[in-house]
Amino acid sequence: MPDLQKLYSLALELHEQDKPDQAVALYERILSNIPDADLVLYNLGLALYALEQFTAAPTAFLRATEINPTDPDYWFNGDLALKQTGKFTLALAAYEKALALQPADPDILYNMGCCHQAAGDRAEAAAAYEKVVAVSENHSSALGNLAYCTHLQGDYDRAAVLYRRLLALRPDHTAAGYMLDALEGKNTSAPPPEYVRRLFDGYSENFDQDLLENLSYRVPQLLCSLLVDAVGPGCKEKQVVDLGCGTGLSGRAVFEYASSLTGVDLSAKMVEEAEKKGCYDELVVGDVVEYLMGLPQSVDLLLAADVLTYLGDLDPLFKAASESVQVRGLFCFSTERGDDEDWQLRVTGRYGHGRKYVQALADRVGFQVLACRGADIRKERGRWIAGDLYLLQKI
Repeated sequence: MPDLQKLYSLALELHEQDKPDQAVALYERILSNIPDADLVLYNLGLALYALEQFTAAPTAFLRATEINPTDPDYWFNGDLALKQTGKFTLALAAYEKALALQPADPDILYNMGCCHQAAGDRAEAAAAYEKVVAVSENHSSALGNLAYCTHLQGDYDRAAVLYRRLLALRPDHTAAGYMLDALEGKNTSAPPPEYVRRLFDGYSENFDQDLLENLSYRVPQLLCSLLVDAVGPGCKEKQVVDLGCGTGLSGRAVFEYASSLTGVDLSAKMVEEAEKKGCYDELVVGDVVEYLMGLPQSVDLLLAADVLTYLGDLDPLFKAASESVQVRGLFCFSTERGDDEDWQLRVTGRYGHGRKYVQALADRVGFQVLACRGADIRKERGRWIAGDLYLLQKI
């Protein structure tokens, strides 16, 4: 029999040296001899988690809890791994076990809130974050998430109070500053890129389900219908760039038009999800305006589904778009409908754009408006949001 203590010491050393793959092999070798070594199972779970093996990691953690159900760390890390697999009900049950062993622990409560939030239950998430800030008033992550959940629930006065409290702790918290601007009616021209990146990174795993099932999102299909009505069905003859591609719903909708299809998005995790759709020839993590300004040659079609709602002043985007498409090339996009004369940052943290504003901007940079169609683009708290669908052509 091998010297298991030496093997375990070596496994821990490799693990600490950030070599989890090598550590896993040794942990598994030890467990083949001592299958009920709960601490080894726990460390195996940590190593598998570091390798992003989120299906195998919970098995190791939960096996450790079967052997030793009194260690809250086993439950806690099992919860984290289960959350990564989207098994929110199982994760929350494990968090409850951990909380019973360590009542009012802020880390457990915070992660319960994150789990509820990821599952789309903002009310339960907010309740968990409230408990965190009650026992740890300077817990800025819980305070930020509580403010955001409260904001999404439509309690704007309470959300503003929470954002101010967070900014008192973290004056550099750009997301809180931006959302407070929205609530206070300040017309900030664009959100901080890190705000957008973090928002959609955190939303990526459940983005499609939430948009399609909960928000009745249909902008990609509506834009594709606008294209069909204006220029006919796709024949896979256009070089297409999908701006703010997200998880690839829009790329899939416009796929029949594309001889080549490129997706661009600020969120790396969104791009990872888009890659799974299998419809893109190229995917780029980056700012859409910067990408367009760096294009080596013009393209035939730019698509921006639900992207302009996260931009206020559209002048930089329209200039870059005009310089990026060929003569008679197309720019197809959606907006949330705003006042006719201008753009506005709304209390939701998104932007509305008026039709006269879009028309004037199109005229200025060399686009003709081929089509503009009003549409209900998605739901928010059970109500439809009015939007506009545009098809512009370079002249």
